[in-house]
Amino acid sequence: MHETIQNIAGGAVDDLFLALPRIINRFRPVAADRSRYEKEIDYYYEHGYVDDPLRFFSFPETVPAWKVVESRPWREGRREIISFQSGYVPRNPLIRERFESWERNKTGYIVRWTHGDTGRKTVLCLHGYMLGEPVQAESMFRIHGLFSTGLDVALFITPFHWKRGHKSLPQRAIFLEPENAAMTWERFGQTMFDLHASFQILRKAGAADIGIIGASLGGYNGALFSALTDIHSFAALMVPAVDFSRPLGPRSLRPSLKKDDPLLKKIDEIWAIHSPLNFTPKLPPEKMLIIASQGDRLCPSEHVISLRDRWGITRCHLLPGGHWLVFNNVRGREWYRFLKDMGFVSSNPPRS
Repeated sequence: MHETIQNIAGGAVDDLFLALPRIINRFRPVAADRSRYEKEIDYYYEHGYVDDPLRFFSFPETVPAWKVVESRPWREGRREIISFQSGYVPRNPLIRERFESWERNKTGYIVRWTHGDTGRKTVLCLHGYMLGEPVQAESMFRIHGLFSTGLDVALFITPFHWKRGHKSLPQRAIFLEPENAAMTWERFGQTMFDLHASFQILRKAGAADIGIIGASLGGYNGALFSALTDIHSFAALMVPAVDFSRPLGPRSLRPSLKKDDPLLKKIDEIWAIHSPLNFTPKLPPEKMLIIASQGDRLCPSEHVISLRDRWGITRCHLLPGGHWLVFNNVRGREWYRFLKDMGFVSSNPPRS
């Protein structure tokens, strides 16, 4: 099948996925109280976070208290669920009470597939938007295959997802909130804070070198993390989101503000301020891998190309297809080649 047709077919599947949120967004207001909302947005300008977004992000100073809340046999080892209290405090005092009212989100989680000893290299997986179920992750990241090479594997649960999310289905999409750019930025602030805490916990639990692989939203988080620190051994970004301004940014909402309204301009800027495109990587580009799709409508390939060029990433593969529908097996082959080059595995992909 010709690549153009493959890209159209893959993009068509993506459009089906996007249809419902696009319809919903036409009925969502940008702000219920314009004056209050503008004050919330202005906080980031007044405190210099827009001019220097690196200052916005923070990491825990000490290893948070953690415990294994579930442990069961898995393959030749065990699958554990680790919990810890998120120490993140939103920067913006105007939204702090609302942010902290989500009780379930105050507890962070790491799922770990471990051989049971210490000193093993570990791959930490970053899941996609509205995902995070361990069973989903086992399939998506081919965890059995990674485990069979001798690696330990872990899954970082993004704030407001899985056990950290709302129990009702309509509220599960709250992490990305186009009508509230300030709350969304704080959620990325917590994600980076808790992801760093997860590295500290995994090392205390006996992990050796830790590399990350992220898909979709997880790819975005992996790229952003790589702009803030180089504590990880590598970052593999699969069909990564790079800029959420399209297709589901604030301008996809019902147009309650005029296009030339100064508030809309500020909303756009705060919505995109945490994009990896606004940062310089701290992780060396040679330790990064990108695999994306040419016809992707959720995470457009032109954004990926911009990141590749700005960050100087040479390991970048743009495959035919869309976000969900891919037409060849290059992804797995290049992923294991990358793992081998990073010194994490010594053989080709397992056949299982």
